Amino acid sequence: MMKTKVIKNLSVDLHLTISPGSSSSFTIHLEKEQVLLDAVRHFMNEKNIPCYLEISIMSVIESLMKESWRINLEKDAKINDESKAKQIQEELVAKYKKHTVQFNDGPLENLFPKAFHTLVHSPVPFMFDILSQLEQDYKNSIKEIMLSHEKEKLEIDERHQRERDNHQKAVESIVESGSADSGFDKLVQMQVEESEFKQATWESELVEMQRIQKQEYCDFVLKLYEAHQQCLAEQQSSTDTTCISRFDGKEIASVAIADMKKKNKNQLSKELLRLIQGNQTRSRPGSISSMSEVMLSTGLMTPQSPVFASPSDEKKSPFFALEDDPAVLQIKEMGFSSEQAKVALDMTSGKLEPAISLLLDGKVDAQIAQRRPSVPIISSTKEPSVPHRRSKSNSKPLVLSVLKPEKKSTWSPISFLQQPKNNGTTTPNTMKKLGWLVGKAMENFGLEDDETLQRHGPVMQFDEHQLVESFTISLGNQVKSTHNLRLLASDIDDLLKSSNDEARDTAYRAQTAASLYSQDLTAIVLLLTPKDWPKYKFGESANKAFFKRCKESTEFHFDNVETQFEAIEKDYLVPEVNEAIPVQAGDFFMTKHSNLPLIHVAFHLVIDFESITKSELNCNSKVIIGLRNILRTVSRFDISCISIPFLLIPADIDCFSDPSIPENILYRRGELVLNCIKGCMFENSCVPKRKTDKEEETKTVQFLLPKSATEQQFHSHRQLLTDLFRAN
Repeated sequence: MMKTKVIKNLSVDLHLTISPGSSSSFTIHLEKEQVLLDAVRHFMNEKNIPCYLEISIMSVIESLMKESWRINLEKDAKINDESKAKQIQEELVAKYKKHTVQFNDGPLENLFPKAFHTLVHSPVPFMFDILSQLEQDYKNSIKEIMLSHEKEKLEIDERHQRERDNHQKAVESIVESGSADSGFDKLVQMQVEESEFKQATWESELVEMQRIQKQEYCDFVLKLYEAHQQCLAEQQSSTDTTCISRFDGKEIASVAIADMKKKNKNQLSKELLRLIQGNQTRSRPGSISSMSEVMLSTGLMTPQSPVFASPSDEKKSPFFALEDDPAVLQIKEMGFSSEQAKVALDMTSGKLEPAISLLLDGKVDAQIAQRRPSVPIISSTKEPSVPHRRSKSNSKPLVLSVLKPEKKSTWSPISFLQQPKNNGTTTPNTMKKLGWLVGKAMENFGLEDDETLQRHGPVMQFDEHQLVESFTISLGNQVKSTHNLRLLASDIDDLLKSSNDEARDTAYRAQTAASLYSQDLTAIVLLLTPKDWPKYKFGESANKAFFKRCKESTEFHFDNVETQFEAIEKDYLVPEVNEAIPVQAGDFFMTKHSNLPLIHVAFHLVIDFESITKSELNCNSKVIIGLRNILRTVSRFDISCISIPFLLIPADIDCFSDPSIPENILYRRGELVLNCIKGCMFENSCVPKRKTDKEEETKTVQFLLPKSATEQQFHSHRQLLTDLFRAN
């Protein structure tokens, strides 16, 4: 029989008749968690109460306890019912406010992501070029102010050095005369205070400029989107299916800027006003559409062909492009038809770049429509040539190759990122066309031309004679999952460094923007140690190139990197003591970016690293567990490409150049990382995928070896990679 315990502190008054004609009153105090029987017996012994009254006393006390318990339950139920009724009332009022415009006091929907995505993939000519041009102008302004700060800092340092030198000379003369000097420390302190004050002033000025740029850019995108939607509404109400090609993005931008000038009382930046001031004559290197204007305005365009010549030009000899003409084949490789290529060359007397300009401006299609009934087109019975593609295999990796840029004709930015603008029926394919043309632009730079990686991974910037290997694998037994693997010897700093070529930088930014709000996101894994964390968000410990690149231009779509890390730090605060929990190996943080070259997401993985021999990894290491969690996050959020340090070694450790580091340790470390990644790939291939608009669910994993790796070391890790993934 279980012993009954007292459920709460209780005092019971007892009136007992011990003998006939005499009664006694007692008060028994019961404490919570006491055994009731023991407490009653102790009380009876203490008060000399006869033992035959034990059952009666126990019965009375148990009845009182049950009655008290029942009263408490009813009281609690009443309180719960009242709080639940209040909660239901609040939820009903909230839902009514949410779905009733008159009473809705919630924040407005953020239309900026939708507006930006729509404008980037708009079929209206010059629409994306305007945004790209404005971003480039903003970036140049930031660059100018940073250069002026560096110049001023250099001048201050030189002045401080002269002051210290002069003071030292004065000290020497004072010492010779027997006097004491006490002013040097004061001078150094004043110089330090001046430098710190200047540095704080410069940072404040830069932050304020970026804040103004971001606010103006967001307002402009929303105004441009509003004007753009009005134009599309007119196109939908019109029966002419080609009227959308007659819209001009520059005119739409002029309307948006004029509206902003009215509301802001002409307080707009010079970068924004320059868009309409130089609308007709502006030619900026690296601009997507301005290059064609330059060629047309500076006489680079050759005279018209005889088909469209004026009477004064009738004596000029005609030019007819043949099917096997190299210029025709080159234009066909860019995605145009044979007929378009030949007509464009006919119109420009065989000049290639002017012909491409006409094709991108949409003038060739109009001429084809005019001449088709009366002018015969020279045709050939040969099959259209198939552009050369690099071979790929699911069973064998490609042969190791050292990339050497070919010498090609000067590339012009007009050959990429121009979306179909004179044919309304091609608008659904704008996204695919955009990515293909960016890939073609990278090919003209002499970069890698891998078909699969152009479609499913970013085109990274490579140096001359850089070791790189790419191949495709298939994982899974019943349902195959395709992955693209790339091994290259490159430092993370090289992937993040800014390009001095404005046209190349424009191409990188275009590809980044095209996939920003899509399912083709690109990520990179950055490493730091717990010691780096306190100063990490300021860019003063690990991954300095990453933070420097983030500050070179304004972040228009997300918070700046320092603000994002401040939000992360709040998650590590303990509210009771207001102290942060120290970061540990295996922790990782995620930041979002739109101003990095071909990178949207950065995973910052904490590793506990002292030396390569003291920090060996195993399958249960916290770093490996953290890497697995990163890969699961990649799969969950549709990140299609990720770059990972092959050996999980900090970027400042040159493991290949140090002869004291055994290569077998590096080999085992790389094998463990590959096994972890392969296991996550198998796990991901077994998870049911939701349907997406992408052509294929293909992931790209890029393994980064230190740049100092020799060809033999590269071959060794390549062999490790191929052996492990061939065993599936």
